[in-house]
Amino acid sequence: MQVPRKTPFKSLRPLPALFLLFCTAGTAWAQGDSLSEARQTQSDIDRAGRLSQERIDELSEEARQMLAEYRSARDRAAGLERYNEQLAAMVASQDEEIASLGEQLANIDTTQQEFVPLMQEMVATLDEFVKRDTPFLPEERRQRVQDLKAMMDRADVTTAEKFRKVMAAYQTEMEYGRTIETYRDELEIDGEARTVRLLRVGRVALLYQTLDGRATGRWSPEAGQWQRVDDYRSAVEKGLSIASEQAPPDLLRLPVTAPEDK
Repeated sequence: MQVPRKTPFKSLRPLPALFLLFCTAGTAWAQGDSLSEARQTQSDIDRAGRLSQERIDELSEEARQMLAEYRSARDRAAGLERYNEQLAAMVASQDEEIASLGEQLANIDTTQQEFVPLMQEMVATLDEFVKRDTPFLPEERRQRVQDLKAMMDRADVTTAEKFRKVMAAYQTEMEYGRTIETYRDELEIDGEARTVRLLRVGRVALLYQTLDGRATGRWSPEAGQWQRVDDYRSAVEKGLSIASEQAPPDLLRLPVTAPEDK
């Protein structure tokens, strides 16, 4: 009987299956590499897209800022233009004022030459008026006139200030005609110096009453002296109370000089 011979390569029969496994694994590895590359490519695209969007956002914000700066600069330019127009108008007005002042300065010597004599005449007229007027507050009023006369000769006082003080003195004299007042003074009564209370009612009446109330009198413009009017004692007392604000205003029955027809 013949024994069959053993084939030495019988153990190599599984090779086709192993080769197929290797091929499948190689294919899988190849597909895995392609997928990784695709994912990486997609990731790169996404990153590039984000960077592009960020750059677009930055450019958009920069454009908005530039637009805002442009509008602000335009508004400032418009404001400056209006301001320059106003300055031009002011400069033109100042030029006119300077020209006017120049003319006034050119004529100031002539103006003073005409104005100073007028003020001197006003002071002289006021002096004469005080001398002829009812003799109330005589020292105060005469001193005011003397001060004006002294001021007119002073070089350190401007013409405008001199005129202001002259007009103030005239205003004070005008106020005397619209007010009532009382003050104390000394008068010679019956040959004796007596302290009295004087009552001035505008410029229409100037009366006195001794402190004890026993003597009452008035200034008589016609006679140019003081006269006793004891019958008006109560009326004068009432007037003194009103002038010193110790009684409310009221009608007074006082002796006054009637105006004369001329």
